[in-house]
Amino acid sequence: MEFLNVKDRMNEGNQKKGFKEFFQFLRENKDYLLSHHPDCSKFEDDCYRLFEKKLCVGCFTAYPIALLIVTLWLFGLIDVPTIYSFSIGLISGILQFLSLTSISDNKLGKISIKIFLGIGIGFFTIGIFSLPLIFFLRLLLFLLCINVAGLFSFLRMRKIKNICRNCEYNKKGYTCPGFEN
Repeated sequence: MEFLNVKDRMNEGNQKKGFKEFFQFLRENKDYLLSHHPDCSKFEDDCYRLFEKKLCVGCFTAYPIALLIVTLWLFGLIDVPTIYSFSIGLISGILQFLSLTSISDNKLGKISIKIFLGIGIGFFTIGIFSLPLIFFLRLLLFLLCINVAGLFSFLRMRKIKNICRNCEYNKKGYTCPGFEN
């Protein structure tokens, strides 16, 4: 019995160490996590400025909206039939194709598109977790949908790489000052 207590205490110590390391990582990388775009004039429309911090327009628009919608649903403040949740989520998700057009070339366009992304993620999440399936299957379906949604991130990453590839710093082999901090 004493052995189990020692083992439990050892695991507890490892968990505390793991949490400590995780939060240390977050502290050290908070600026990158808040805005993963280079500090460059070509990416000014990709960020909000709040108290001298850069915040990614996409992340800090879409995810809070999705979280708000799901939270309202969890607390019973909105009640949407599953088919409507999927429909709203799908239509909003399809609007993400606008991010491949010139509409997303300015901040207002980006924000508008990301609002629809948040709405889409929120309602699609409600739809998935409203299905009469065991939780594990709903979770797998949710993860699959998140990966499909990641396609837009991949396409955006390609667009960013093209911008950086055509930059004077890249052409001359210099280190980009936008990534120094």
